[in-house]
Amino acid sequence: MNTRSLALLGFSLLYLSGCGEGPPITEFVVVSDDELVTKSLPAIRRACPGLDKYSSSFEKARIENNYRTSILFDVRESSKIPEAFKAGGHTCYVEIDSTGKSIYIEKLACKSICLDQLNIPEGQLKIDLSPENS
Repeated sequence: MNTRSLALLGFSLLYLSGCGEGPPITEFVVVSDDELVTKSLPAIRRACPGLDKYSSSFEKARIENNYRTSILFDVRESSKIPEAFKAGGHTCYVEIDSTGKSIYIEKLACKSICLDQLNIPEGQLKIDLSPENS
């Protein structure tokens, strides 16, 4: 009988632990046949923790090939991104260099999203992706 009570208690605790108010785990996803994008995306997500954290606030993720290959996404006006980032309504561009070893981000709001912080460097943000991740 003791074993049965302990098992029931353990199951109850396990069940209740899933009822927390933490944010759901999300992943920044871009559907693309572009080999550079698919190969670089895991390293980009690691370099930009805000992409996964706020991905539920993005829409219309897409690829453009101009001077560099760019991942674009629109930030919803109403989102869970901190208001101080002033990101609502922006279209963000994450540009990948031709080797997949670096990314570039221009807009202040998009740099804040990427780094998940308000204190960001001035000018164009260049992030080198680690060789084993790209």
